[in-house]
Amino acid sequence: MKDVSLFLLKKVFKSRLNWIILLLFASVLGVTFYFNSRTANSFSLESRLETRIAANERAINENEEKLSQMSDTSSEEYQIAKSDLDLQKNLLTRKTEILTLLKEGRWKEAYYLQWQDEEKNYEIVSNDPTASSDLKMAVDRERKIYQALYPLNIKAHTLEFPTYGIDQIVWILEVIIPTLFVVAIIFMLTQLFAERYQNHLDTAQLYPFSKVAFAMSSLGVGVGYVTVLFIGISGFSFLVGSLISGFGQLDYPYPIYSLVNQEVTIGKIQDVLFPGLFLAFLAFIVIVEVVYLIAYFFKQKMPVLFLSLIGIVGLLFGIQTIQPLQRVAHLIPFTYLRSAEILSGRLPKQIDNVNLNWDMGLVLLPCLIILLLVGILFIERWGSSQKKEFFNRS
Repeated sequence: MKDVSLFLLKKVFKSRLNWIILLLFASVLGVTFYFNSRTANSFSLESRLETRIAANERAINENEEKLSQMSDTSSEEYQIAKSDLDLQKNLLTRKTEILTLLKEGRWKEAYYLQWQDEEKNYEIVSNDPTASSDLKMAVDRERKIYQALYPLNIKAHTLEFPTYGIDQIVWILEVIIPTLFVVAIIFMLTQLFAERYQNHLDTAQLYPFSKVAFAMSSLGVGVGYVTVLFIGISGFSFLVGSLISGFGQLDYPYPIYSLVNQEVTIGKIQDVLFPGLFLAFLAFIVIVEVVYLIAYFFKQKMPVLFLSLIGIVGLLFGIQTIQPLQRVAHLIPFTYLRSAEILSGRLPKQIDNVNLNWDMGLVLLPCLIILLLVGILFIERWGSSQKKEFFNRS
């Protein structure tokens, strides 16, 4: 079996397509990191405070000018403008104080004050009968993040535009794995598995080892290659992020949505990172086995590639818009490529599927892996025995 694996590995490394895909990934990740670094600053708390301070200053100037033009200080209009002016001045003082603390690196004090402000915002929004549930949840999320952040006494990260090492890996799980990565590995696996069949001839019969050994080696090389590619792009992003921005914190606050309780809780980024990596790895194995089976039955590269893309990527993106698929998304193994979104509760909330969770993935994926492996070994052994029986009769 070792000889088979070495033979298949040589084919993988000789493929120009695989090297082109690796180069493409490095380019995409590099460009994305550059834009994330630029965008993260504009979405930081400091940037938002500066914008609000500028808005407060404009409102103060407008109210002062308006008041200077009023002669009747006892009128209702004057009192409203005066009240608004006092409010804007208080807001300006508060925002300026928080911004000053942030610039001085006094994170704990700054985020405590920000948490208190977010508590007031939540109280206002929660008592507003016209406020949507999404708005209430968004404000609730902000207040709980700063509540969890201030005791840590660390600088806040912009998770939507990550620059830190750990944040980069979570971002890869959220964005790259369910899109570019899955398409790339389907191309690579099609190349690996479909090359076995030349002019409708199964070349595995020409080698001095059984088809079962060939199948096990092929699957092993497929899983190994996908794993190495994933570790490579994750490691590259982590290294770049760590060298430029820093390692990050495993206990950094991470919002988790509960579809059952209809609320936001604040966990840690490690609660999504490690289980997310494991679920994604299990989903990778399922994809390797599925592409292997498609190649076994259809044999030519283009049909194999087309059917793999339709079957895997089609289902993966179909759950976004097709309601019947949303109801059974927890039973579709490829859904778990979006492991970070599942563990954070965002995807179950988005498609309204309470069964889509860690527990279901942990049961479904291993069972499918075993069933598919048994099926592959059976058809390979059955195919070999059928051919032997045919030749013996001849």
